[in-house]
Amino acid sequence: MGVQMGSGAESFSILNFLMFFLFIFSLLSSNFHCAEVYNITPSHPLAHGQTLVSSGFIFELGFFSPNGSANKYVGLWHKNVLPRKVMWVANRENPLAVADNLATLRVGSNGNLDLVDGKQISVWSTNTTFQVPSSTTSSVIASLLDNGNFVVEYNGYQLWQSFDYPADTILKDQLLGFDSKSGRKNVMTSWKSESDPSTGKYSVGLTPETPPQVFIWINGSIPYWRSGPWDRSKFIGIPDMDDRYGSGFSLYENLTAKYFSYSFSDSTLAYFDISSEVLV
Repeated sequence: MGVQMGSGAESFSILNFLMFFLFIFSLLSSNFHCAEVYNITPSHPLAHGQTLVSSGFIFELGFFSPNGSANKYVGLWHKNVLPRKVMWVANRENPLAVADNLATLRVGSNGNLDLVDGKQISVWSTNTTFQVPSSTTSSVIASLLDNGNFVVEYNGYQLWQSFDYPADTILKDQLLGFDSKSGRKNVMTSWKSESDPSTGKYSVGLTPETPPQVFIWINGSIPYWRSGPWDRSKFIGIPDMDDRYGSGFSLYENLTAKYFSYSFSDSTLAYFDISSEVLV
C-alpha cells in the first residue's frame, strides 16, 4: 500500500510539474510574441520591453542603453546582426534615465511622434502638426521600413521620416546633402563617445561648390578631411572607390540642392558611419 501511495504522490508531483512548466512556457511565449510590434498608432504606443520591427524583420527599433550607460535612448539597428550597431537615435540630446521603465514612444492623431518619460514629460518630439479628421485618426501610423527608414504616415501620405535626420550613419538610399532653398541639411554627426550618442565634434556633409566634395569638419566648421571632387562616378580623392564599391554611388543636383546617396546590389546590411574617433 505504501508503494501505491508513493506512486500516486509521485504521479501527482510530476503532473503538477508538467502543468507548471506548460504555464511558464505559455507565459514566456506570450511575452515574446507581445515584445515585437509592427506599427505604432495613437492607441498603441511603444513601451519599454517592446520593439518595433520592419515587415521583413531586417530592422528593429526600441529602447537601449549603450555600453552600460546610466541613460536610455530610442534607436534603431539591424535586427539579427551582432554586435549591435545603432544606426539612428531619436533622443540623442535628451536621454531618459536607464531605470525609467514607464517611458513610451507614441504617435498623436496629428502625426506627431512624442517620447515621454515615466512622468509623462516629453523628452523628444518630431514637432509635426498635421490636421487629421477625427473620424480617421486610426489611419495615422508609425512604422519601420525594410531600408531602415522610420516613418509616420497618414493614409499612405508620409508626414515625417528619420532619413531626413541622420545621426552618425547613412543607409542605402538615404541622402547626404542640402537644399539651400528650404534650408534643409542632411549631415552625419559622430557620437560624443561609444557610451554617449549625443552630438560629437565630427560632422560629414556635402559642399555647395560644383563639382561638390564630401568634407569632414571639426565642430561644424574646421575642415579635417575631404574626398576630392565628384567626377560623375566617384570622388577622385578616394582612388580605390570604384574597385571597392562599383557604381553604386550617385549624386543628384539642381540649382538649389545637392544630395549624395548609394545603392549597391544586395546591400541591405551596408552602411556608412563616422565614429567618435573619426573613422569613416
